[in-house]
Amino acid sequence: MMGRGGRWVRGIGLAVSLVWLLARGYADYLARPSPERALALNATQPEALVRGADRALVAGVLDEAAVMAETALRTQPFEGRAFRILGAVAELRGDHERATTLMHMAVATTPRESAAQFWLAINALADKDVDGALQRLDRLLRIEPEIQWDVFPILATIAVNPVGARPVAALLAKDVPWRPEFMIRVMREAESSADLARLFRAIEAAGGSITADELDQFATRLLANREWRQLRRLVKTLATGSDAYGLHDGGFDGVGRGPLLGWSVGKVPGADVVPSAPLGDGNRALRLIFHDRRVPFRHVSQTLLLAPGRYQLAGRARAIDLRAALGLAWSLSCVDNRASLGKSDHILGTHDWRSFSVAFEVPESACGGQLLELVLEARIAAEQQVAGEVWFDDLKIERIVEPAATSAVNRTTVEEDLSLTLYPDNLQFAVF
Repeated sequence: MMGRGGRWVRGIGLAVSLVWLLARGYADYLARPSPERALALNATQPEALVRGADRALVAGVLDEAAVMAETALRTQPFEGRAFRILGAVAELRGDHERATTLMHMAVATTPRESAAQFWLAINALADKDVDGALQRLDRLLRIEPEIQWDVFPILATIAVNPVGARPVAALLAKDVPWRPEFMIRVMREAESSADLARLFRAIEAAGGSITADELDQFATRLLANREWRQLRRLVKTLATGSDAYGLHDGGFDGVGRGPLLGWSVGKVPGADVVPSAPLGDGNRALRLIFHDRRVPFRHVSQTLLLAPGRYQLAGRARAIDLRAALGLAWSLSCVDNRASLGKSDHILGTHDWRSFSVAFEVPESACGGQLLELVLEARIAAEQQVAGEVWFDDLKIERIVEPAATSAVNRTTVEEDLSLTLYPDNLQFAVF
């Protein structure tokens, strides 16, 4: 039987053990928010050692960073962050070979070690190993999507390069999860549209396809940059029907899309716009309802690519107690300089379906694209007050044929057609 003294000694031992365990547990708790305090309680706490080593590395205290990282590895031999810190120390000391070895050990033990993956990718690029760099950047984007805004500028630089386009396209052709966001970025920031066209061709050559959203983004870019020749070629490949450059979805049936193949419809307080409202007979039309407020309305539009010449815009309208100072009208203008080309009669009051038309002429210069938009006419803000309802349907634009007209426009169209390569199910960007 244990005596009172033995029990007392045993109690002291248990208390010491408990304090030791509590100290280690508290050190684990403090490892992230306060690594210094954690190490004061447990000098071998691996998380605290790694975080302390990181701080020492940032501060430039290389010896301290190396010692702490090595101590962490003795406790946790597969701690990739410690290998990465030792690799960074080696690089800063000029030992690139050792740094490379340690960075490889970092990603081998901890594949999600993003900083080491990024380091290896950049160094692969420096060694002209584009494929190796892209594999690491792809892996990095998959496991840590939030880093994309650091990686995308590097990828974009490779993608618009004549040499780098092909390997990047091979990744994009597999529909990698980061493709949509990357294409938005590269479409917005690439210096040359020709570089983007080359990337598209490479994606198709790799067995991939260009999505409708990407085509729309590309068309929007070409439109914003006033690259009319390239835009006409792109639209020619995308459009169905004989008049690729004219009005699309004039019946408001909802069959058009994108900035040049259908209507752009915006939202504005005080008006409801239904671009494809049913008429009850299987037909559809544009319907607008105004709620007796001031509305600076010009929120239904379409960009056209008409060749120089004379045209006529025609359509049908129905008004139901439409009250405004001047009324609604269809307006045509040049995109380049906003020069007016023509305007339809104003729609006002109440009337059943009736036709309207307006003749206009596209000039030879400074009018590569035209804007057709529905506008509430107003000279001052008070004239923007509008109430009531209006419908539009069967809009169309037809060329006014003149016997003495030159055939230069037709020759241009033929030349563009010959420059296109279009397969039934796969758009080929052999147009730039």
